[in-house]
Amino acid sequence: MKPFTPLFGLPLGISSTFWYLMGLMRFISERISQLKDKKKQVKKNKYKKSDIAAVVAAYNEELVIRKCVQSLRLSLSARQIYVVSDGSTDKTYRRARMEGVHVSKLLPGLGKAKALVYTISRYKLFENYKFIFIVDADTQIDRNFVRLALPLFEDKQISVVFGSALINWPKHILPKLKFYYVAYRERLNRMLQYFFIYGQTWKKTNVNYVIPGFATIYRCRILKKLPIDTPGLLIEDFNTAFQLHKKHLGKIGYNPQCIGWDQHPETLSDYWRQVKRWNIGFFQTIRLNGVWPSFFWLSLFIFTLEVFLNSIFILTLPLLIIFLISPYLANVVPQLAAFSQFYQSFGPYKNVALSNLIVYFFIIDYGLTIVIGLIYKKPQFIIYGLFFFFMHYMTSLILMSSLIPGFFSSSSGRWISPTRSKDQMSVKM
Repeated sequence: MKPFTPLFGLPLGISSTFWYLMGLMRFISERISQLKDKKKQVKKNKYKKSDIAAVVAAYNEELVIRKCVQSLRLSLSARQIYVVSDGSTDKTYRRARMEGVHVSKLLPGLGKAKALVYTISRYKLFENYKFIFIVDADTQIDRNFVRLALPLFEDKQISVVFGSALINWPKHILPKLKFYYVAYRERLNRMLQYFFIYGQTWKKTNVNYVIPGFATIYRCRILKKLPIDTPGLLIEDFNTAFQLHKKHLGKIGYNPQCIGWDQHPETLSDYWRQVKRWNIGFFQTIRLNGVWPSFFWLSLFIFTLEVFLNSIFILTLPLLIIFLISPYLANVVPQLAAFSQFYQSFGPYKNVALSNLIVYFFIIDYGLTIVIGLIYKKPQFIIYGLFFFFMHYMTSLILMSSLIPGFFSSSSGRWISPTRSKDQMSVKM
């Protein structure tokens, strides 16, 4: 899935612990239900693949648009796939046409959300289909996604289903800087999946904060009621989730085996722009929707508070480290002695030992990285994880720099996608 959380690793606090336990309870509950269902006669699914229309909004995606459409054609027929070239100046339109699907062109572009609304309206998709499958142009849908997602809609309470974002891990032995950024994002995605998403999308909790737009299936009757093209928002992913909860339009379904193969930024500038866009969109959504009494907002408030406190701590951590090592360097750098004395008198972390930082903010964090690397067969995480603190710091800095534009600016909904990667492009679906 494309995540929004801008936190350092993941703070193992109240939110992560609670949602991990909820996820564990969900896993046990669903396994028990599956065992019971095996004893019953299997019912034929009510919905068919022909009930789905896939919509792809693309802006200058000539490198990836054919792969995206080809992946969809493994599950759906060409007549069920609708691509809109939203102001593209490259060969996006022409290459989409080569796949024999419905393709339209918008000049000038309107932004992703408005392009989606345009396509749905032009082809009367609400009238002709029961579900709308919104897919990002850089995503390749696994051939089993639709087959696994449709049974979730048998539950009338489920209004939308999204899947997991995975990457085609580039084969390499020696570490490379561009794969360092990819590794960091992949590690964060997996942490979110285990510690938050699985528990938050359990039908007994239903508080997931975002409906990611990279690969999501909506009921048409629900999508009609969601203002996906709300003016002033940089992205629509958060607003659809907030509106779904606020209007009590149903629940969010999630199956980790529904996979969309995604691409992650390979440069710091692309990572900065992408995460800042998500952060700004999140704050804009809060400003637009406000707060209402609900378990959703209680959960979101605790999570957000933890993220902010954690980010502030990360940003001030260099000063804390200087304070902790200052007694050993006072003879070499006399100025550090005065700093140490001042901090010991007024500093909020004067009782924190250097060993505490090493254990809680390196060993545990690094250990989680290694575990994820081993589970997903990415041994290079052992090397990349040694240097993840730099990205923790940068991500916290992005969060703080997003506050003012998030709460005090308006957006057109247009953005420039990260540079597409050939190393992450070819996926066996």
